[in-house]
Amino acid sequence: MPELPEVETIKRHLNLLLTHDVIVKVDVFYRNIVSNDKDFETKLVNQTIHEVKRSAKYLIFILDDYMLYSHLRMEGKYFYDELPDKHTHVVFHLKSGHKLSYHDTRKFGRFELVDKKDGLTYLKEQKKLASDPDSMTLDEFYQGVVNKSKTIKEILLDQSVIGGIGNIYANEILYSAKIHPAKKGFLISRNEADLLLKTANDVLNLSIQMGGTTINTYESLGHKGLYQRHLNVHGKTGEVCTRCGSIIDKVMLKNRGTYYCPTCQKGVVIGLTGGIATGKTSAVNYLKKKGFMVIDSDEIVRNLYKDEAFSQMIGKKFNALNEGKLDKKLLSSIIFKDNKQKRLLEKIIHPIVFSTIEEAVSKSFEHLIFLDIPLLFETKFKGFDTSLLIDTDESLQLERLIQRDHLRIDEALDRINSQMSLVKKRKLADKIIRNDGSLKALYLKIDDYLKGFSI
Repeated sequence: MPELPEVETIKRHLNLLLTHDVIVKVDVFYRNIVSNDKDFETKLVNQTIHEVKRSAKYLIFILDDYMLYSHLRMEGKYFYDELPDKHTHVVFHLKSGHKLSYHDTRKFGRFELVDKKDGLTYLKEQKKLASDPDSMTLDEFYQGVVNKSKTIKEILLDQSVIGGIGNIYANEILYSAKIHPAKKGFLISRNEADLLLKTANDVLNLSIQMGGTTINTYESLGHKGLYQRHLNVHGKTGEVCTRCGSIIDKVMLKNRGTYYCPTCQKGVVIGLTGGIATGKTSAVNYLKKKGFMVIDSDEIVRNLYKDEAFSQMIGKKFNALNEGKLDKKLLSSIIFKDNKQKRLLEKIIHPIVFSTIEEAVSKSFEHLIFLDIPLLFETKFKGFDTSLLIDTDESLQLERLIQRDHLRIDEALDRINSQMSLVKKRKLADKIIRNDGSLKALYLKIDDYLKGFSI
């Protein structure tokens, strides 16, 4: 799809060819392309083309009485004085004797004819089109980003937030700014928004100087751009990043091909843990609500036990079968009383859980991935970049556990003491969030923690 630089290049060529010429006849061969006006052909007769302007990816023909909007979509092209073929859908006959033809293999492009008095506000009011990057203020851009849970890649492609950027330039902008494409909008700091806006202008302006990017079959008015020689990541799958030496990768993000450097635009895997009744589950639920990926180790274990063959094997190995089926309560009592049996069960389960986690992480394309692992430090699992402990006061932990599970003090203490102490966990954790107040207070602390992943 032609993006802002390509449309700007086409605009400049059209102005050289069409300014002050007059439309004397229009042929429409595919009605849907001009579907907003049944009198399209007759209204354009004797209209002078005073100028061709551009807003985002729209071309705007300024006529006597109208403004003609042209959106090329995926494959729209203009040709000058070429014979029509089966993909020519509109032909403008000019007083000069020349012909301007609109050609569109996929028929996605559209023309819209608007009265001149309504034309100045048409794109903003009817199409909700945002300003181009070079006419957008930082405040305007930042406000369009900061409250969104969408990824920054999606936001850059959203024409109601910022105009003219398509898939190619979104990939290039994010690479140049060293920002992970899946980073959520509400995690983009004002500094990052400033960097993105400046980078967008730098990338787009250089592409305009090069005449745009010519990829695959795209060209218009016989023009081919040269910016593809300056692309850093788009279309570079398997090639070496010129900045760090890593291999450029490609993933599908919301159905758009996304090229990135796994080192320069690295995601972060966070090992999330806590003691029993410290509030880890509340933290996990809040993270999920905000749209973050959380890999739950306990859920992996539960799914393991749903496998009949696995359950049978465990039941036989630990003499925990009851009427031919695994008795989980019996198994729990066995391993709770015998540390040797507990370690044996862990030796079987933990490698499976770890490999499942690592596979899930490798298949995911996220800026932040949280691993919910209650025994993160006990198991000595290393498959994360940084650790986060949900912590609380020991007396509050005991009180919460008694209330939550309706336990006696001795029963609650037995459960707490069966885990690594909070004192030891505090020494091992990279970051600690104290959960010693309300849920709202916990959520605010998590939000502050998340801000730490912005610049």
